Amino acid sequence: MTHMTQFPTRISALALLAITQFTGAEPLSVQAALETRTHFDDPRGNLSDADDPAIWIHPQRPADSLIAGTLKQGGLDLYTLDGVLLQHLPARPAPTCSGADCNNAPGRLNNADIVYGYSLQGEPTDLVVASDRGRDRLAVFALSPNSAGQHLLTDITAASAQPIFSADQQAINEGYTAYGLATYTYQGKNLALVSQNSTTRVALLELLEASPGTVGYAVRAVLDFPHEFTAGDTRWTPCSDDDADRPQLEGMVADPTHNALYLAQEDVGIWRIAMDAPQDTSQWQLFARAAQFGVPYQRTWDDSEAEYACTLLPEQDPRLSDEYLHDDLEGLTIYDAGDGKGYLLVSSQGDDTVAVYDREAGNRYLGSFRVVDGPVDGVNETDGMMVSNVALGEAFPAGVLVMHDGNNQPRTYDENGNEREGTNFKFIDWSQIAKGLNLPLETGNRAR
Repeated sequence: MTHMTQFPTRISALALLAITQFTGAEPLSVQAALETRTHFDDPRGNLSDADDPAIWIHPQRPADSLIAGTLKQGGLDLYTLDGVLLQHLPARPAPTCSGADCNNAPGRLNNADIVYGYSLQGEPTDLVVASDRGRDRLAVFALSPNSAGQHLLTDITAASAQPIFSADQQAINEGYTAYGLATYTYQGKNLALVSQNSTTRVALLELLEASPGTVGYAVRAVLDFPHEFTAGDTRWTPCSDDDADRPQLEGMVADPTHNALYLAQEDVGIWRIAMDAPQDTSQWQLFARAAQFGVPYQRTWDDSEAEYACTLLPEQDPRLSDEYLHDDLEGLTIYDAGDGKGYLLVSSQGDDTVAVYDREAGNRYLGSFRVVDGPVDGVNETDGMMVSNVALGEAFPAGVLVMHDGNNQPRTYDENGNEREGTNFKFIDWSQIAKGLNLPLETGNRAR
């Protein structure tokens, strides 16, 4: 474990950001207040590729809340609300091999979420839980205060934790492993939804204390979502560049108040299923569809890429979709406005916007926004995001939205002149979005 401090690019309180009012179909434009350090997905950058943030609310001092962010093979970062790096944990190394030819994958943390007050050795302990795509497991970290009162992460994953979807290490190496993640509490149990990469399968896990002071899990149910859909008079499945792959799910979020679990099937749409009966498919509702849903395509083999290429046929569009959702549909998060009110946010990666839906029954569409260039660069190709309504001190008195930026700027080049793929996390003052989309603010702390 290493502890580091770096200072990010940020703006002063006087440099408040311009807002373009939402006018019908035109997305609202907002700007980020600050950003974290940049990560690079190359050997020099330790194959760090930022992906998914999780906001932890401090139990006594919300202004001291923290952000955990997954970096795939780069591990996990912990930031203050200033975007300052507080702690970095590397991903777990690859399992050892008996032979010389070893292709075992190292840890690859994909999505993260928070569990408050988990009973660990009889003491309430806050957890950061992440899906480990490289090892097909969950990675579990305790977020506890040290002697100076500073909350830091400690890996408490049970050594006995087994692969979620794979029968053995050979199956893990094939890559159909733990991917998306959402945690929640239901009837006193700490549960997690975990999707499988490149398939339509989702496992429901229960978090369980293993040996003293460690946390493992057990599979309680397996859900298999459709990969083929009715589109007018025909059957349609999203185009894939590999025959073995299916339209996967990644972004997920739980809403216990409304007995709802939301899951984003990247090329398809947004599912709402019943929390109290997740296996009851009669209660599964695909309430929003990606803009390319049902659109016919031509699929041809590309020798240079060794995969199929897809060409859409828009003139044959059956118009069964929502024009403000463009695949891939990635991160999902809920703004809790209390009394069952609030908003579901959906990352529309295909056009770099976020769609906002009413949290209540019917999930009415309320508008969209995008994060554009300002004192820090805008947000593009967002995978994960998380919003908090809680007043977080002077920095974010109306709450904050933290988003993954999949194309951080300015561009950076290596010694050979090749562009390095840079990613990071952006912090957005929620009041901009609330004002621009005319969404009521509610900053009560209901995190615990």
